[in-house]
Amino acid sequence: MNEIETLKQWIDESNNIVFFGGAGVSTESGIPDFRSVDGLYSQKYKYPPETIVSHTFLTKRTDEFFEFYKEKMVAPALKAKPNKAHYKLAEWEKEGKLNAVITQNIDGLHQAAG
Repeated sequence: MNEIETLKQWIDESNNIVFFGGAGVSTESGIPDFRSVDGLYSQKYKYPPETIVSHTFLTKRTDEFFEFYKEKMVAPALKAKPNKAHYKLAEWEKEGKLNAVITQNIDGLHQAAG
């Protein structure tokens, strides 16, 4: 049995799955991540992204903060739709296989998938 078949068997036989995920799940839906080759940290801005999204930047350069936030974080999220991974996790939850999704994502796509 190859690794994919073994994984499928484990999933088929399980009723206690906990999914740990992150940005990679939502990049398929058009949500940019921070660290990949095309991620926000790899793009050139007047200030580093981690500076732009800081509280200090928000209070001192409010217009620039909201311009970045709107363009790079809100706009992609508004266009994004759940992808196959989100729907599969929702399916497993309905089947009683998936007990938890642990993620740093705040895009709402897991909830939108069901």
